[in-house]
Amino acid sequence: MQKQTRVPFGALFTFLTLTSAVLACTFQFGGSPRRVISTPTWSLDFIAPENNSLILLGTTVTLAAAAADSGGGVARIDFSVDGVLIGSQSAPIATGQTRFIAQQAWQPREARGYLITAEAFRADGSSIGEVGVAVQVVAAPTAQAALRNTVAPTQPPRTNTPIPSPTVAIVGTPITLNTPTPSPNAAEPLIAPNAPRLRVTFDFLNVRARPDASSEQIGRLSRGDEALIIGRNEGRTWWAIERSGLRGWVINNPEWIQISGETANVPLATTTEALPTATPSPVPPGGVAPTSTVAGTADLIIVSATIVGGTPKVNQTFNVLITVRNQGTLDAGSSLLEGIFQPDNERSQLAVPPIAAGTSVTLPPMPVTLRTRGTNLIGTLTLDVKNEVAEGADGEAHNVFTITYNVE
Repeated sequence: MQKQTRVPFGALFTFLTLTSAVLACTFQFGGSPRRVISTPTWSLDFIAPENNSLILLGTTVTLAAAAADSGGGVARIDFSVDGVLIGSQSAPIATGQTRFIAQQAWQPREARGYLITAEAFRADGSSIGEVGVAVQVVAAPTAQAALRNTVAPTQPPRTNTPIPSPTVAIVGTPITLNTPTPSPNAAEPLIAPNAPRLRVTFDFLNVRARPDASSEQIGRLSRGDEALIIGRNEGRTWWAIERSGLRGWVINNPEWIQISGETANVPLATTTEALPTATPSPVPPGGVAPTSTVAGTADLIIVSATIVGGTPKVNQTFNVLITVRNQGTLDAGSSLLEGIFQPDNERSQLAVPPIAAGTSVTLPPMPVTLRTRGTNLIGTLTLDVKNEVAEGADGEAHNVFTITYNVE
């Protein structure tokens, strides 16, 4: 007779309980599938100024940072210099928004190095993150040190002794032009080989009082002329130059100028007052100087386009911050800007408001979502894609702007 084995009731109950627990963790009976909870992500990017920038003492700088938080949202961004709070910018939605771009004006008072930080916060006061850049503020030298091309007519002919190039120049204050035409016998100064300079490759190039195509023309350079680069505007779209006693601004367009030397450390500068008037050279018959626009037209250009929030990621929306300028002589009506982004030619559009002649507008962020990874990809931004603004042939040629990026 076969012997039966008895299992204690307590052990059997424990076994059945554990089995039910395992089944409950493995299967779900009825209802909808369980929702996967994603971890909130955030990003913080310092847009301007660039890290290790050189800034002239007395220049007012616009600090800019962009924050994103998919959890509680961004409620405000604080800007600090060397650990001291200089400004706090709140988001339009008090409870926080997914993305927020803030700006803060700052004017350094001393010539030294500074650490500028931006810290983003949620509505509950918790910190999202902090990011910073280092800048160096430099004092402008005396006018005699800055004006390198002032050679007295009685000066003996140049020797082989090189003349050192200045590091910075006075650009943020009114600039005085030298005596008109120097003597033909005057010696030309030597320029250090590594000094940043430009060479005109177009037939002629206007020199203006300010970094603005509608500002006063104070001179003109001809094809082959070279000039020393002594400053830049914030977007690096204009260079402050000096040549033969003339100091002013020329547009940074690779179709009209060729740059040589190192420009990474060219100091940021602003002009607060108009330069003294100089007699401009007449425009040759049948031509229009590159920084001029045909009378009675608008001329829209994209000044800058910046991807905010770090390197774009697959299937995650990022923003492109775009600044548009009307460098024409007539106001421009509303229009449409379109972006086409590789690798899959994703399209995104923004409405461009009316822009008065000679003014700039920073548009709302353009959202873009890319679905394929890639490197060295190109995004093409085109203004006035429906040809709603009368710009003329020259103006239409300025409507395209490209950016390069990677997608992770």
